[in-house]
Amino acid sequence: MFSVVLAAAVAFAVTVALGSPFINFLQSKKFGQFVREEGPQTHLIKQGTPTMGGVVMLMGLFSALVVVARPNVATLTVLLLVMTVASIGLYDDWQKISNKRNEGLSARYKALLLILAVVVADVMALRYVGVTQTVILPYLDRNLVLGPGVIGVALFSFLMLLVIVGTTNAVNLTDGLDGLAAGAGGIALLAYTAIAFLERQYDLAIVCGAMVGAIIGFLWFNAHPAQVFMGDTGSLAIGGVLAAAAVLTKTEMLLPIIGGVFVLEALSVIAQVLVFKLNGRRVFKMAPIHHHFEFLGWAENKVVVRFWIMQSACAAIGFVIYYFTLYNAV
Repeated sequence: MFSVVLAAAVAFAVTVALGSPFINFLQSKKFGQFVREEGPQTHLIKQGTPTMGGVVMLMGLFSALVVVARPNVATLTVLLLVMTVASIGLYDDWQKISNKRNEGLSARYKALLLILAVVVADVMALRYVGVTQTVILPYLDRNLVLGPGVIGVALFSFLMLLVIVGTTNAVNLTDGLDGLAAGAGGIALLAYTAIAFLERQYDLAIVCGAMVGAIIGFLWFNAHPAQVFMGDTGSLAIGGVLAAAAVLTKTEMLLPIIGGVFVLEALSVIAQVLVFKLNGRRVFKMAPIHHHFEFLGWAENKVVVRFWIMQSACAAIGFVIYYFTLYNAV
């Protein structure tokens, strides 16, 4: 437990220490955010706010792991996945800055790159970490064996594709208000820190704890009014750690509950797109759903804090389900 707390403390300290110099660097290079014109008018003031702040969050994470973590295959697998998806996010952020618009990589190209990241994680998880091709169903108190051979590997790979691509994109969609994605991600990862610790996966607990510390340090600058945005670099990194934690602890089926706010945000976008294509009408005033509440007149801080409260409830419910259906069954 001391190592987990130390990792979080180091990540927090490094992120806070490097935050201001990095923000000054981004401002000097004019690496600012471009705001969607169709969004809430209150967001126009955010035009030009430095982005790619996820880089300093990753600096905090890596610094903590250098100080605390032991080099082993599980830790390196998580880091490899996080570095891969964060690099995709960094390239996407760079495209937005270079093109001077709010759109970077095309959805198809980003999906292809994320699939390649899944392939890397898949090979590492199955061959080197020893993750089994079994899905635990905590709600039914039983395990679903995907089976040996090519079919089992294919099914497990498809599951990892859903978990990693779905989680990273859901966190990315949530990153639309000051502190929203960071706070919600920190809450979900706090639950996974506890789960990894109870599963005796102490190295994974250190990674999750370090990420929580880095997120809290980043919130020092990202809280409203934000001095910097995490960009896709940060949101994909948070999603990558969440996805890796779910796969390594065999709690993939609990992830939609523990990360409930991210699921809500993603479903709101899916519903908005599908309904609009079917009958030309909109379910929400604007998707993702956090913007809907802004158009209803809620202040940005009110939306963020209430979503944090919902995320805390989701994480608590998910952890309780884990504790009474999986941990006690071991």
